[in-house]
Amino acid sequence: MQTISPTDLPSLAKLVFHTDRFLFVKGQGGSGKTSILCNQVGPALGREVWLVNLSGQGPQEVLGYGIPQPNNDMVFAAPTIWPTESRVGDKPVLLVLDELPDYDAEVRALLRGLFPASGARYVGPHKLGSNVAIAVTGNRKADGTRSAVEDAPFTERCVSVLLEPTVADWLKYYDSVPRLRNSGSFVPAFLQYGVSQGDKGAPDHFNPPIVHPYLGEPHPCPRTWEAVVLAESARLTDPSIYRMMVAGSIGRDAANAYFGFLRIADTLPDIKAIQRGESYNLPVDPAGQFALANACVNFITVGPDAGADVAAGVFDWFVDLLLWMRGDIRMFAAVALTSRGVPLDNHPKSHDLITL
Repeated sequence: MQTISPTDLPSLAKLVFHTDRFLFVKGQGGSGKTSILCNQVGPALGREVWLVNLSGQGPQEVLGYGIPQPNNDMVFAAPTIWPTESRVGDKPVLLVLDELPDYDAEVRALLRGLFPASGARYVGPHKLGSNVAIAVTGNRKADGTRSAVEDAPFTERCVSVLLEPTVADWLKYYDSVPRLRNSGSFVPAFLQYGVSQGDKGAPDHFNPPIVHPYLGEPHPCPRTWEAVVLAESARLTDPSIYRMMVAGSIGRDAANAYFGFLRIADTLPDIKAIQRGESYNLPVDPAGQFALANACVNFITVGPDAGADVAAGVFDWFVDLLLWMRGDIRMFAAVALTSRGVPLDNHPKSHDLITL
């Protein structure tokens, strides 16, 4: 199956919807399928997002409940989950059917009117708006869930892709969400460090394949790493609870690797002393340098005129520190700070920052 990165998904979706087909995004559970469709694809295409998940629901939730009429007819009131013509008209809408292959067979049968060969889209008797595009999510076949079962017309009238997020994709998402990037977490440095060690046989702790047989154990993936980031405030205030939270989110193996990285982070030199120009011992190992670069990015406060601050030398201490680090670590930190609004590309030594 064709794989795709989150970065390319909006452009593909635009083309798919232009051809009146629907987009079927598959991927491992927790890889970010629903989040990317709702938070990136919908806004990028200027479409209002309607998210529907009918797992465990019956036909009544699809058609609505019948209202008896005086002439013994029955009228079904359209459930509020559907962007019907009366509700949205010709407004651009993205209808996301989350985990559709997991729906009950009767429910899937009732949704066949959403994917006609031509003409308007219907759910039972309810006509949808004239500018409603549809995206569907489902798990990978390799994960062995009910989402592996595909049936017509869903596979015949769609464009199917396999979402395979990378650490680079996740870091872009991290820096785009204020409550994540302001958390002070060391997760970005740990994951990027893992990428740098990948060619040395290090295990994948970002989004590894699910171990079979799957027994429901916690598993590292983009969604669970986000939970670890959001728990950062408890790392120092309640470390035992924090450790339970992390292990319960990403599993024991990934958690132990991350805790080992945090032990290195806890021995870093004082960043304020580095900023003042005092002497310090630069970590010689890559893990320590990744941790220090991450800590400095979290430490820096971006002012209202970051461009003027770059010109005035406010960030010279940071640039000089990075120049002592390995090339990929320099790039990791420079990209992270640039994404937060500091135009390091205007710094006199910017060329050296991006030289591996």
